[in-house]
Amino acid sequence: MVFHYKWYMFLIMKCGEQLDQGADHMNEITIRQAQTEDILVVESILFDAVNWLNEIGQPLWGADEVSWDALSRNYKIENFYLAYSGGNPSGCMALVDHDPFFWPDVNKGESLFMHKLAVTKSARKSGVADALIEYFKKQGTERGIKTLRLDTHALRPKLRAFYERHGFVFVKIKIFAGDRHTAFYIHTLPDSVLAENKSSWNKMADSWFGVTALPTYGCLCPNEDELHLFPDLNGKKVLDIGCGSGHSLKWCGDHGSAELWGLDLSGRQLENAGKYLRDNNYKPKLFCSPMEQNPGLPQDYFDVVYSIYAIGWTMDLPGTFKLIASYLKSGGIFIFSWDHPFMHCVEAKDGQLMFSGSYYNAEPFSFQKGGNPVTLLNRRLSDYINALADAGFSVERVVEETDLAVLEREVEFSSDYYAPSKAKQFPLSLIVKAKKP
Repeated sequence: MVFHYKWYMFLIMKCGEQLDQGADHMNEITIRQAQTEDILVVESILFDAVNWLNEIGQPLWGADEVSWDALSRNYKIENFYLAYSGGNPSGCMALVDHDPFFWPDVNKGESLFMHKLAVTKSARKSGVADALIEYFKKQGTERGIKTLRLDTHALRPKLRAFYERHGFVFVKIKIFAGDRHTAFYIHTLPDSVLAENKSSWNKMADSWFGVTALPTYGCLCPNEDELHLFPDLNGKKVLDIGCGSGHSLKWCGDHGSAELWGLDLSGRQLENAGKYLRDNNYKPKLFCSPMEQNPGLPQDYFDVVYSIYAIGWTMDLPGTFKLIASYLKSGGIFIFSWDHPFMHCVEAKDGQLMFSGSYYNAEPFSFQKGGNPVTLLNRRLSDYINALADAGFSVERVVEETDLAVLEREVEFSSDYYAPSKAKQFPLSLIVKAKKP
């Protein structure tokens, strides 16, 4: 299979980097899987990269590490992919589905791993590295993989910034023998995860009819009757992100909203929402779509956008917040609730609450919900606040509180996920109100 990648390169400065003088305005990059007869091509690309990095005083591999004798101990030739620019071999990478040395806790077939990404000196700043990364993502999607993983030299800030620009999230640093600082990165492929989550929500939608809806924000936390985060809704246009069975939209309608709009990943949820709202004499406008995409919602239109215990299902938090900002009028309000970030790292066990995981863990995690597989991402409080800021919002209020009635009563210790004994020690839910300037 051959992959054609069109790169239109305009003579502008971007991210502090300037295109080489004389670069073509358009360059076609072709990527294909390597064959046995390409062993010398793989070697030549890697040797060229080694020599170039040595020239600029940034050695990464030794020449003995990239000979085929050395490479063949860990790779097959079909693991390699070759990039051609202008008909010339210009870059390569190796893709494998198991990496027990760098990622020993990841089972074979769970992720796709990239190694030996290299570009020749003559092809630098030509888009070859970008094309290879995009092809890496394409391969993961075609193979039905949820996550892509790579490791790189931790003390190379420009190289790390390159991966981060392509959506890879830093996980950790580990120091190997020889004082080699290695940074680990992960990228979650949204298509595979969204397809799985959508299928599961279609199966369990009926079981969640009317669960966690306004005026309730979440688990054992103050509700809207106590917090008064919503403005006067009389005559206002509202949009519910992850509207579920439509009960929160009905609450908005009961409080005078002029237009009720909703978006949900699950078609079955929307069937339930449409019937429920029509039975209550409302005429909602409902869209079946992941929140990471705009299915045709108007921009600069809504007075209030909210998400009650749904925002955490997004695979692209910054992108979702930017879309939400685009839907709102100037001065519009965005309110959302979700599990407090502490929830993913605190466990109740043997009568005690203890940290069972890292607060900084950015790994996606899969579990069974109602007997159906779903996948979520761990996020920190700063991830939400920074994504809001990047989308242009000003944060007006952050609520990390447990319902007063729970705090004032005696409760028995429980290992339940949403146990009152937990809620007496830290908030189970996070509620945020932000405003578009």
